[in-house]
Amino acid sequence: MTRLFKLLLILNLFCCASIAQTAGDKLENELQKLYSNSQLPGFAVGVVSENEVLFKKSYGYEDIEAKRKFSTNRRFSVASISKTFIGLGLMQLVETGKLTLDTPVNDLLPFKVYNPYHPEVEITVEQLARHTSSLGYGALERKAWYLDQPLSLMKKDLNKDIYKLLNAWSENSSMDLGEFLKKSLNTDGEYYAKSNFAKNKPGEVYQYSNLGAALAGYIIELKTGTPYRDFAENLITEDLGLDKGIWRTTKTEPIPTSYFQNKIPTPLHFPIIYPTGGMMLSCDDLTQYLKEMIRGFNGNSQLLSSGSFQLMMNPSDASNPKGGVFWELNDEKVGHNGGNYGVTCFMSFDKNTGIGKVFMTNISSYLDDSLLKEMIGVWRKLAEYESKFD
Repeated sequence: MTRLFKLLLILNLFCCASIAQTAGDKLENELQKLYSNSQLPGFAVGVVSENEVLFKKSYGYEDIEAKRKFSTNRRFSVASISKTFIGLGLMQLVETGKLTLDTPVNDLLPFKVYNPYHPEVEITVEQLARHTSSLGYGALERKAWYLDQPLSLMKKDLNKDIYKLLNAWSENSSMDLGEFLKKSLNTDGEYYAKSNFAKNKPGEVYQYSNLGAALAGYIIELKTGTPYRDFAENLITEDLGLDKGIWRTTKTEPIPTSYFQNKIPTPLHFPIIYPTGGMMLSCDDLTQYLKEMIRGFNGNSQLLSSGSFQLMMNPSDASNPKGGVFWELNDEKVGHNGGNYGVTCFMSFDKNTGIGKVFMTNISSYLDDSLLKEMIGVWRKLAEYESKFD
């Protein structure tokens, strides 16, 4: 009986491995077809569980002209997926008693921030984290980025609004995070305007806010005594075991080329409010990160307590079902998307199945929805195979 049992066990493991391999082969072929019929320059994808990377593959080119293949290990911008690391940082501060989510931001900042339409209402850390702070953006998008090279593109190359925005960015330069926020949010600030705030009361309405996320990143900087740039680098290397160099690539290879929808390369551009969207990670990095987040949600991570993960990845109440602590919630899905000129990223996992997915491409889709539909097609194809890897 013992020998028979062992034989059956070996056969079962072999069959399971064969099924998984077959699922991977089929998915690889399906994705190759989608890529071949798309206008995407290149992309990388991953499917993970708590314990392993089930599938990971790249397609196409990270540089079309040079015919340089897209890879899973090259870092480039993940845009707003960066905000999820702000969520981790805030929860670490909560666990160490340095703040609570209910703490008013004016108890933490060296300058005062009030919504001018409701100056009597305090803005809290949790409102920043769940995007209900009433902080908007107004005309600050013209001030919040800078180009890292001269603008050589012509008006005929781009949508006229994008061209105007890039020209505005070309006049900006790098600035200290706290300085920019004070200029934007304090009544004495050079960039201050009522339009930087919504008319609703803090805590009332979900309104996605880059400015609110930047302020949360700055609070982490103040409470740790470490520039947020270094705090996040330490989180990546010491807590997650990934390589350093998340703000600029440290590899000798060129940074992947990012493209506008018309396949014209974007100029190098970086956010002054960099915690909100300035991180550079590879598909390899994101799949490892997502594995750890799934482990955390299941109570198996050392990064945070199980209770902190649950608080971070669930809504505070029914009035804001989509707002986690810098994580986006969509029914049973937990994750975050990222998009900017020249990059689009999706990342999420299913609470019930524990299976997560990553998609990264070096092109944006701001002019029309055709490219976005192709990206969603890849994302849905990954979803079709989630259960087949289980």
